Amino acid sequence: MQQGVAALSSVPVVAAVAPRPVPTGKAGQVHRLTLMVETRFGVQPSGQVEKKLERIFEKASEGDLCEWVDHMSGLPGTDSEWLSLVESLTVHETYFCRDKPMLRMLRGVVMAQLLERKKQAGNYTFKIWSAGCSTGEETTNLVMLLLQALEKMGEATSNINGEITPHPRWRLEVIGTDVSRQVVTTAKNAHYADFGMGSFRDFSEKNLKQFFELVVDVVDPLPGVKYYRAKNFVRRHLTFRQHNLLSPTPPENNCDVVICRNVLIYFQDSVKRSVQELFHRALSQNGALLLGGPDVQYWPDRYERNFGDGGAWYVKK
Repeated sequence: MQQGVAALSSVPVVAAVAPRPVPTGKAGQVHRLTLMVETRFGVQPSGQVEKKLERIFEKASEGDLCEWVDHMSGLPGTDSEWLSLVESLTVHETYFCRDKPMLRMLRGVVMAQLLERKKQAGNYTFKIWSAGCSTGEETTNLVMLLLQALEKMGEATSNINGEITPHPRWRLEVIGTDVSRQVVTTAKNAHYADFGMGSFRDFSEKNLKQFFELVVDVVDPLPGVKYYRAKNFVRRHLTFRQHNLLSPTPPENNCDVVICRNVLIYFQDSVKRSVQELFHRALSQNGALLLGGPDVQYWPDRYERNFGDGGAWYVKK
């Protein structure tokens, strides 16, 4: 008998892994809600986000919360209630001239090469898609960089006020998109506050004077804060639209540049793959894709990878 016990004790025991318990009560309703967010938008909310939502709904009864979640389950992802919820779950922290090494590389290398190639081919249309544009600072930055790149190659001129005008043969379009209706509205409005950690926190006075004008008709301004908007010579090349990156079609095709930074971190891996597939469809041949520093390129065989002082960019084969 002892021998049998000894023999059994020498066999490794594999412990059964208990399935992760599904939350119940109000926490369970919040969990249901976050799963629906994932299905509709590809956003995978963290446990911290669930705790944040639990705090938001702490004064609601379980019955009322359950009723509201049931109501949300019957609404499409395009409904304003869903878009408002996603707005509260994603971070839209952005400002002008964010990641200066990347911007210098984009203007001095990526745009310069693409513009010269298009000029040699006699094709004077240049289109950029800024995906996940938030309130529009980065997208507006892209217009400024594009105009500066054209001026440097002799395809644009500037007047005494610094306003840059491309040669008439050039057609420039910079499209910013975001899933949030609220931030797209803000981007279209193009009023940016100038305070300590605001949109202009890392913006030079020279660029502010050249590309922006003071706004005096702001509704409900912060006391003592000045507001600016991009001048017309910048805004005329800008377009902002609402677009869900889970859409089967891109908002534009034949883009020369697609840029998406600090957005894919919100998505699960399978969604990241489908979004990068969308970017590939949106790009023209020899177009450039720029992703965020932590982002993995899921389709490396489709691109020529390049490196610069501001990171990597990918040219579509």
